[in-house]
Amino acid sequence: MENNKDSVDALFAKAKSDMIADMKSRGIGAILWNNVTAGFQYLPIVVCHSKNDPSKTRDATIMGLYRYNDVLYLIEEDRVPFSFDDFWNQDTEAAPTVVTLTEDIARKDLGDPETVKGFTTQGTLEEWTAIADCYFQALAED
Repeated sequence: MENNKDSVDALFAKAKSDMIADMKSRGIGAILWNNVTAGFQYLPIVVCHSKNDPSKTRDATIMGLYRYNDVLYLIEEDRVPFSFDDFWNQDTEAAPTVVTLTEDIARKDLGDPETVKGFTTQGTLEEWTAIADCYFQALAED
């Protein structure tokens, strides 16, 4: 049974690594999506566990992915110190469904996800599968 878990963990790690590689190849440091207008089949939600008390959980709605130092972070809607609207000019542009940021701009605007609230690497394989689906749908929207 342990071999099966190790195999699943290895596949999970490879899937994240492949998404990081895909983002790198496209020049994407971060991708943000508007959950209201994106029309995803599944709302991207991840159950996050408290670091201090793993029995405490909260549901985090995910609004994007941030590639930082070869780690893939989920961006939690309504928890990060910015909103989707901060990344487009409301006076001169039509509202986008997806915004992509280069690595340099993402680092400047989003900061270090280890020191800023609203970023997580938590989530189950099933939750990350839904996030990956949202990522590829967002790319099709962009």
